[in-house]
Amino acid sequence: MDEIDISLSLMLMANSRIPYKELAEKYNMSVNSIHKRVKSLVDLEVIQGFKAKLGFANFPGITNIIIYGLSDLRQKKQLINKLGENEYIYNVTQGSGNTFYIHAYLRNIGELDTLVSFIRKIGNLKDLIIGIDKRMPPIPLEELNFKPPTDLDYLIINSLKNNSRKSISDIALEVGASTKTIRRRLDRLSENFLIQFQIDWYPDKTGIIPSMINLKLDPNKIIDDNELEVKLKQKLGSKILFIWSFSNLPNLKFISIWTQSMKELQELQALLLSENYDQIDLTVLIEGKMFPTWIDTFLEDKVNEINSKSN
Repeated sequence: MDEIDISLSLMLMANSRIPYKELAEKYNMSVNSIHKRVKSLVDLEVIQGFKAKLGFANFPGITNIIIYGLSDLRQKKQLINKLGENEYIYNVTQGSGNTFYIHAYLRNIGELDTLVSFIRKIGNLKDLIIGIDKRMPPIPLEELNFKPPTDLDYLIINSLKNNSRKSISDIALEVGASTKTIRRRLDRLSENFLIQFQIDWYPDKTGIIPSMINLKLDPNKIIDDNELEVKLKQKLGSKILFIWSFSNLPNLKFISIWTQSMKELQELQALLLSENYDQIDLTVLIEGKMFPTWIDTFLEDKVNEINSKSN
């Protein structure tokens, strides 16, 4: 997997329905070349699904939580799956040194205690760091002209949930509507963040080395997140996958990166150490897994309700 594959994956993670023609134009490649690259990622099980889910605008109180901790349990593989049984948790990743990163969606911040209690009990996780994602939801919901999805909208989203690249004509046939109606409703759903298109992405299935950097900043300094991110991207460039900032921990950043070798990872770490940040902890990520959450259950319940009305 090279830099183009990584960039393609991030584009598809942001919108797994994006046309291959658009990707081809962006990368100055043929549509066939893009298709081959994506197919290769699927064959390697790096991409394990093109998904559609209810967008964040459906849940005004939604909160993204990232929890980091250490576990002394021996059965790490089983622990990943056990943690994933919780309705809030959508990703669990094991790192070096018995570390775990747990990503969860809460309906509202009031559910945080329940989530943390579950994690402590099941994972025997110690020294927990609990971060409330500063950029979640990623759009100002109060600025949207919010109109909840209709029954047909829910059926459209459900039709795409396990294949977000399904054609308009196939969706229309499945839900019993015209292609014009499907196209119009999909546009509205997308524009109002009522639907999100993503992929289940497993970079650990390739030879790259995914890592997480816990970057602690001087607690006595006021940090401008945008300026810091620009500075980090100047230092680390395309090796950055994601950066998380936290409303409750303003001087802590989680930075997800990738490298082709341990030597390259050491070089990136040295670049950060040269900046004299307060503390830099680096974890090599070994294995991660995606899980369904209450958001998926919400859609399932809505569709069952709609189908029961029509019977």
